[in-house]
Amino acid sequence: MRLNKYVQENLWISRRKFVSLVQKWDVFLNWQKVESYGHTIDWWEILQIKSLKINKKISKSNKVDLIVFNKPVWFVCSKSDKHNKIIYDILPKEFANYFYIWRLDKDSRGLLLMTNNSAFVDKFQHPSNQVEKEYLVEIDREFKFWDYKKIKKWVEDDWELLEVKVLKFFTKRNKYFVQIILLEWKKRHIRRILNAFDYNILDLQRVREWDIFLDNLKEWCWRRVKV
Repeated sequence: MRLNKYVQENLWISRRKFVSLVQKWDVFLNWQKVESYGHTIDWWEILQIKSLKINKKISKSNKVDLIVFNKPVWFVCSKSDKHNKIIYDILPKEFANYFYIWRLDKDSRGLLLMTNNSAFVDKFQHPSNQVEKEYLVEIDREFKFWDYKKIKKWVEDDWELLEVKVLKFFTKRNKYFVQIILLEWKKRHIRRILNAFDYNILDLQRVREWDIFLDNLKEWCWRRVKV
């Protein structure tokens, strides 16, 4: 395996940042300076990145670990953010290098899948797999049937087609809800659709991806999923 690939998948350092670290003579293998980010590694070698205080033996692991995390609002799905709190601030340290699958917006909550294997992320998110993502959305007023017909056809926003697979609406305890299932995923997909019809979103929660449900998992908590 090439060193840059190992660093991306296991240490979650972007290629651009890693190239910069190599150019600054900050990366060492077996205490020797690394001159190329594409250097081929052996599994027994010792990797050091001084500025990040990384000193570890390179190990090979093919096991996919998958967890469900119930993300609360006001935390962003990012490795670093100067202006916001990130999900890794509230996750156990053992998941510091895990990748998230289909991020959730800062003001959205619910099911967030995370894994230690970047190849699994790519496979899971590939459009050909048609993975369903289910959301429960509370809105500020009763949903209109003619809006349902328009949304079910498709909505165009900023030159993008925003489609849904399933759209249901219901009232519960004087509150108004929309259940939405997506096959595709575009930035702020649901918010853009509902905002186009002047619905204000009071709460947006993802409750399922594929056949994995949030169930009764409490906010801020996580559990492992068999792969």
